[in-house]
Amino acid sequence: MSGSTLTLLIVGTGNVGCALAKRFARTSHQVLLGSRDHKTGQAAAEQLGVRGGDAASFVSEADVIFIAVPFVNLPETLDRLGAIDGKIIVDCTNPLTSDYMQLTIGHTDSAGETCQRLAPHSKVVKAFNAIFAEVVSADLSYGSITPQVFLAGDDTGSKQRVAALVRDIGYDAIDTGGIACARYLEPLAELIIQLAYAQGRGTAFTPVMLAAASSAPVDQ
Repeated sequence: MSGSTLTLLIVGTGNVGCALAKRFARTSHQVLLGSRDHKTGQAAAEQLGVRGGDAASFVSEADVIFIAVPFVNLPETLDRLGAIDGKIIVDCTNPLTSDYMQLTIGHTDSAGETCQRLAPHSKVVKAFNAIFAEVVSADLSYGSITPQVFLAGDDTGSKQRVAALVRDIGYDAIDTGGIACARYLEPLAELIIQLAYAQGRGTAFTPVMLAAASSAPVDQ
């Protein structure tokens, strides 16, 4: 475990938000599930055995806030949350078209960077955008391979705290660099969407980076 009990606010009651709430509810951390509507948040939370309601009402309690809403709703969601200065915000969004088959931004910008601009006094960490909700919520076996969660963010301490949370749910955390690296993590999410739906592979798989056991230099 990460060594301390944190209060985690998960904003969004869709597949991703509920998967995260379900998984973190198995840890020692306190889980809050929030929506823009109190009744929606409360109903979803009751199904998972956690506290729920209006997301904004939980912000003052939260040590870490996960944003698990459609990217198009990101500005409104952050605005509704109110006093988020100084908070660690985990951006789980992807800038997808309505049919999920393309990205709406890329190359020179990303959802993660957008989130950091919208919350300039918060510490944004991109994470959980390139792992399917089914992988997070179910107890799937990958043999000796541990699922990975890729992180990007400019604040090292915040990334370390999110990495500890990733390890608390049994996954490996891979630090990819600053928040600009979200430009590469979001296309990775689109790639697994293409494999899952366009190629019909389903959503029970997840990307991993493998390092060779040998430390010998690679021939040039």
